[in-house]
Amino acid sequence: MRIGRTVQHAPAVDIDGIQADFSPCHTWRYGLSLPFRERRGPMITVFLKNPSSASASAADKTVRTASEYVWRNFPESGGVHILNLYALRGTDSQEVGQALREKGDTYVIGPENDAVIQQTLAGSAAVIIAWGGHAGIPATPYAERVRSCLEMLADSRLPVWRNGRKGSENYPFHACYWAYQDDLVAVS
Repeated sequence: MRIGRTVQHAPAVDIDGIQADFSPCHTWRYGLSLPFRERRGPMITVFLKNPSSASASAADKTVRTASEYVWRNFPESGGVHILNLYALRGTDSQEVGQALREKGDTYVIGPENDAVIQQTLAGSAAVIIAWGGHAGIPATPYAERVRSCLEMLADSRLPVWRNGRKGSENYPFHACYWAYQDDLVAVS
């Protein structure tokens, strides 16, 4: 899998406090927790499609945008958790889709992903879904994975939002393209 370029974490992020949950082989990234500097409070989870290059030492464009958005729009938050539908790391969703076709859903989802999702949700105050459409990933397994993750979100009983500018409840606008002033709408 090709892993794209990195950028610096957002200035609001406490670099020393970042926790990245990778598999030992770094094939899968299950979670990324980014606490904010000089802020304590509940964590907001942003739920994306699949991880790319972000780690404890550097962000990618999507993680940087999501953490900046939460910092600016949730002044009571202590930081942001990043989760993904699929834990397989890859910048190009075409490659993730190819891995799904060749190795199956279980491989691309990642052996620990659902457990980490449930644990992270238990420690979150709210969730913003931002995984976008299936581009690059076969539509039917993608829709099934979205359904499964929406069920986990419903079971968590947390408030769930999505970007109100574009997208839908099943295919919310991807966080990479958010503007900091975008409004959120509740997901029913």
